[in-house]
Amino acid sequence: MIFPSPHNDSEDFGVKLIRVARGRFVNRRNIEEARMIALAVQHHLFHRPGESLGVVAMSADQRDQIERAVEAIAKDDPLFRDAMDRNLLNQEPLFIKNLENVQGDERDVIFISCTYGPEEKSGKVFQRFGPINSDVGWRRLNVLFTRSKKRMHIFSSMGSEDILLSAQSKRGVKAFKDFLAFAETGHLHRAIDHPERPPDSDFEVAVASALSQAGFECEPQVGVAGFFIDLAVRDPGNPGRYLMGIECDGATYHSGKSARDRDRLRQTILERLGWRIHRIWSTDWFRNPRGEIDPIIRELNALKSQSVAAKPETAEVAERLNIVEDSDDVLPDAVIEASLPEARDLRGKLCHFDLDVIRAEVVTTPESQRLLRPAMLEALLEFMPMTKSEFVERIPPYLRQATNAQEGKYLDRVLRIIEEAETETETETARFELV
Repeated sequence: MIFPSPHNDSEDFGVKLIRVARGRFVNRRNIEEARMIALAVQHHLFHRPGESLGVVAMSADQRDQIERAVEAIAKDDPLFRDAMDRNLLNQEPLFIKNLENVQGDERDVIFISCTYGPEEKSGKVFQRFGPINSDVGWRRLNVLFTRSKKRMHIFSSMGSEDILLSAQSKRGVKAFKDFLAFAETGHLHRAIDHPERPPDSDFEVAVASALSQAGFECEPQVGVAGFFIDLAVRDPGNPGRYLMGIECDGATYHSGKSARDRDRLRQTILERLGWRIHRIWSTDWFRNPRGEIDPIIRELNALKSQSVAAKPETAEVAERLNIVEDSDDVLPDAVIEASLPEARDLRGKLCHFDLDVIRAEVVTTPESQRLLRPAMLEALLEFMPMTKSEFVERIPPYLRQATNAQEGKYLDRVLRIIEEAETETETETARFELV
């Protein structure tokens, strides 16, 4: 049974895939993958010190390689050494382990080194997957995939298509392939055949209709693999986000103690994932529908994002940019800075820059080729390149090559935004150390 997330692309929850384009599996280890994970550990301890972290590799040799890579960075970076020392004092400090030794450990965030990948010379992925290929390999993977309390970052030098199955393939190899496919697509193969489910009752239809009249779109039966929320209300300003889940319960349902106990546990889990859950009992609805729906509508209006109301400001920004549209291929910094609303974190600054500058200037680029599309944004936030050489070195080629050339002129400014944010972070860290 899998519980749905209220965010289609949540920064804090879920499974994130980082492809390691130059990763090679040589002598039972993957040096490039270890290096990228070490950089990600450094970034995590600097930017998310409140979240506990664990790192798991598919072999003991790869675990050792990751430890060496982390130690190499710490040797040259005193701020990282200090962050590591502070982390050791946490109730759940950083661990780096191999697949066989991760039993019983949980952390908010788990980094997984898939380890295996193309051979150095031929580029062929040999179908040898160490402990995964054993009779109990699927059990070890099951333990690994349930160690994170919030999210997993999967570092892989190969794709799910590189794992070739046959009638003799062990259960662990099949599970490994399925998991990589889910990390790549966000879809469970066993749930794809039924992407949409109709409402379960006329009661749900009536509640959805009342919310629709108030300007809120509802999606019935949201979920996969065993658990579904009756109605999920979309954010009008951000359709990829659900504001609330509504459960429509009948009188017969409420008479069952085991059902109430079961859903009390389910609601607790959903709320920990970030859902707001509201329950409506059918008897109350038929007796006084306005009394049930009005408080929900008031809460939804308080929760919805302000992006719809912010559109006039975007139009004003575009109008200002039209003044310099024909003057040069590079936008003046003063114009760019004027268009950036105040944002507290780097993600917000980059998103605002994309919305108010790039999209206002280049309107024909397909979403899949945008410079700051979601996949590229995640890669930039993960690896923080501050120069073009770092951008080429750290960002996978498949991301760089898919970007529209028209948007390439904004790369320098994007890198400067990242550099400024990193400088601010280092200043704050230094101030903290002084205090």
